[in-house]
Amino acid sequence: MPAIVDPNDYTPKYYQLVTILRERISSGELLPHQPIPSERQLEDIYSVSRTTIRQAIDLLVRQGFLYREHGRGTFVSPQKLQKGISELTSFSEDMRARGIEPGQKILELKMAVPSEEVRQRLELPADQDEVLFIERLRLGDGVPMGLMTSYHVLPEGLTLDREGLEAVGSIYSLLQEKFHLIATEADETLEAVLATPREAGLLQIAAGSPLLLSVRVTYSQYRRAMEYVKILYRADRYQYFAKLTR
Repeated sequence: MPAIVDPNDYTPKYYQLVTILRERISSGELLPHQPIPSERQLEDIYSVSRTTIRQAIDLLVRQGFLYREHGRGTFVSPQKLQKGISELTSFSEDMRARGIEPGQKILELKMAVPSEEVRQRLELPADQDEVLFIERLRLGDGVPMGLMTSYHVLPEGLTLDREGLEAVGSIYSLLQEKFHLIATEADETLEAVLATPREAGLLQIAAGSPLLLSVRVTYSQYRRAMEYVKILYRADRYQYFAKLTR
């Protein structure tokens, strides 16, 4: 029996369908360059509307899991090893996709007063005094890969602790498990920077070494900003790609 889209689930129907189709692609059930089922077939299989199906397919195309050919249909994209600019994934998901064991060292986790920059990026209301601040060293097979600083908007009066994050590893998984917040979209910029002495020491590289800085604002299924994160990746360990068409 195929997985179902549960109308009583808190997760939006289109995102449930996205998850189902991604799993079918990852498992090899849907092969690279294979056409996906038609909208009518998906409608019959999962009992969802055409609008829901189109939302799901549009997101999968943006994430790089599917591609469209004019006049022919929608097809499964070949799986990629690099980090796609159009893919919204956690660090843990990125590493596992490469066959690398993800890890982390939590340097700091606390509720903090947001700076004006953080307040603007997260579009915080005037009466919101605190956000969750996390600084982590991200590891791949035990080797430092990146330094991550993130700010998170949590439901009023709630927080996360170090033990919970250490147990789960992925902040996205923990936010979904604890607060039903699902990261669905993000705005991201990339730039090249040089490592400061502190950053170099943590990443086990020479001061002044090149780093790739990713700055991202992540949005939940409710279209509200839920995370503002800066990630410094070692340039010798990480690579982004973008597929351009016209």
